[in-house]
Amino acid sequence: MSPRTDAHGAAKAAPIPERIATPIVWLGGAISALLILVVLCLTTYSVFMRYVLDRPPVWIDDLTGFVLVALVMLGVAEAYRGGNHISIDLLTGRLPRSLRKVQAIWSDLCVIAFAVVLIVSTWHAIDFAISFESYTSGSIEIASWIPQVPLLAGGVLLALFAVARLLGRVFRGTQ
Repeated sequence: MSPRTDAHGAAKAAPIPERIATPIVWLGGAISALLILVVLCLTTYSVFMRYVLDRPPVWIDDLTGFVLVALVMLGVAEAYRGGNHISIDLLTGRLPRSLRKVQAIWSDLCVIAFAVVLIVSTWHAIDFAISFESYTSGSIEIASWIPQVPLLAGGVLLALFAVARLLGRVFRGTQ
């Protein structure tokens, strides 16, 4: 977590909404980090079975795909919280200080809009999959709504932290 600083370079506490949302978002990031280890173990097992025992497991690729989606989506809010997301500061870095807050608020609003679209579309996809009782194709056949749940969770975590950050910027004036 990168500490915020005031005009004199002294560290200051994050706004209250961010302090409330941070542990929840951090948990998503921690689960994401653990899932990276799961993917490593699955890949190691697959390589061992394929090249040492000449018995490639057919289900590893499907499971790895499901886990990769989960680890990305559960980690996206933590990346946003820590400022580790993709940003293009070619123009924004040259903005006058008076416009930086406006740009930051606009950025948070865009993240919220994206998260809402993700949540709504994933909710509809899950509802559709449940109502039609669809299953995944491939070597692992499970209800197709199950691999979609991390998309919903990631969208909710992202929206939660973007709203918290926006509230902090608006009511406390932090950047």
